[in-house]
Amino acid sequence: MIHVMVLAADRPGVLRRILGVYESRRYRVRSLATGPAGPAGFVRVNLVLDEPADRAHRLAAQLARLVDVAGVEVAEPSRAVGRELALVKVLLEHPARRADLLQMAQVFRARVVDVAPRSLVLEVTGDPAKLDAFLGLAREFGPVEVMRTGVAALARGSQVLAAAVVAPAGTPGPSWEPSGEEEPLPSGAGAFSPALAAGSGP
Repeated sequence: MIHVMVLAADRPGVLRRILGVYESRRYRVRSLATGPAGPAGFVRVNLVLDEPADRAHRLAAQLARLVDVAGVEVAEPSRAVGRELALVKVLLEHPARRADLLQMAQVFRARVVDVAPRSLVLEVTGDPAKLDAFLGLAREFGPVEVMRTGVAALARGSQVLAAAVVAPAGTPGPSWEPSGEEEPLPSGAGAFSPALAAGSGP
């Protein structure tokens, strides 16, 4: 698994254009999360790919050429901090086991957000492996309904998507026209700018 983190201007159709890039090229996406970024007028999109690093970097280069994309970063799981939230409704087949379910939830630091005579809704956060383990145990208590947010992630250390830090509040993201053929990424590239990916830098 590998993270591709995108910073884009918050404009109509931007998510559709991002989705169109990876759908048209059949990238295997395991998770997608999106939400407002720090600066006003920007959104972040985090993709978790089931692809080798070279394919992830190629997708990043293609995304960076979109008009509304201000920056893209690629990070291996060991170089990123990722968290996911899940809401889990457990329909108790045996209400007498409610206490056992609550005890299991405490082990995972899950929080009860709704209680009914024959069900509980729990909120659990963590990395995807933790959520998978929680769901596997929760299903032992009865049918389960789940909503997962997808993984939100940031790169470890001081590396940042520059526009996420320096862009003035209220300023729309940079805009440029995509060029022709895709340029290969430099060896070892991680975070990079659309100008670099398009070959139009200084």
